[in-house]
Amino acid sequence: MATPRPGGRIRLLDERERAGMDPALLEMVEYRKSGLSLNWIVGCPLDCGYCVRHLFGNYSLKVPRALTDDAEAFAALMRHRFFRPHATPVQLLNRATDPMLAPVKPHLFAMLRMLDDARLTNHVLVITRWRVTPEDCAALNGLRHVRVTLLVTYSGIDDDRIEPVDSTVAAESLRLAYAHADRFRAVLYWRPLVPGLNDTDTHLATAMELSRHAHATVFTGLFFRDEIRDYYRAHGLPEPYEHTARRKVFPEHLERRVLAAAASRAPGGSALFRKTSCAVSYAHGLADYNGHVGVR
Repeated sequence: MATPRPGGRIRLLDERERAGMDPALLEMVEYRKSGLSLNWIVGCPLDCGYCVRHLFGNYSLKVPRALTDDAEAFAALMRHRFFRPHATPVQLLNRATDPMLAPVKPHLFAMLRMLDDARLTNHVLVITRWRVTPEDCAALNGLRHVRVTLLVTYSGIDDDRIEPVDSTVAAESLRLAYAHADRFRAVLYWRPLVPGLNDTDTHLATAMELSRHAHATVFTGLFFRDEIRDYYRAHGLPEPYEHTARRKVFPEHLERRVLAAAASRAPGGSALFRKTSCAVSYAHGLADYNGHVGVR
């Protein structure tokens, strides 16, 4: 199996650093409604203003650091009381870093190899807005057992105060991943869609064209919590909504516009979904991976 070029190894957090962290971040395995999320590396330099790292007081940590080594993180997942071989969906490094950052990537692929060497067939979701290379795709195609979905986050936001990373990076990564995908699937993760920020007809048309380079497309709104609002206010950023909310905000009128744009687009765009699990199931041709069939 091809191996990505290493970007350097990440050092472990020392005791002083750990003592100053939100205890929630020290819990490597988090139960989520779509499975288990494994996060043994924290810290990201991409500076997206709406990042969930605000919720953990971790936004200022720009250099990725490890809570433990890869082997112990793998063991923690295997012994978690909610993990079921071949059944539980797993998300890797989706809470406090980007898995495709150069120093993080070797750890991501080490974990994928351990899961695959254990002959597990679980769904594994990898979410990134950073650069994907042909070597990355070769490594993903080389996995024989796990069902990997690469979800490439794309927003089209051009206000660099809110999203400093140019969205063309994600667009290029998605096109490349889709062109090289064999055993894995590439999904356009179109988010966050925010009224007045990235919802013009041009924004929608650009995303619809990009959906031609994906096995499925998911669209969703902004996770606008108190901590994120406070960051916006402290930095003089335009607040998209009057109130914060526990769940992602997505106005009905914007959803209607997205669906209308999808209905009028040229043939060839991928199927559109509001739920990640639905898109992943569709992309792999495996119904209902969350196992909801038969559950009252």
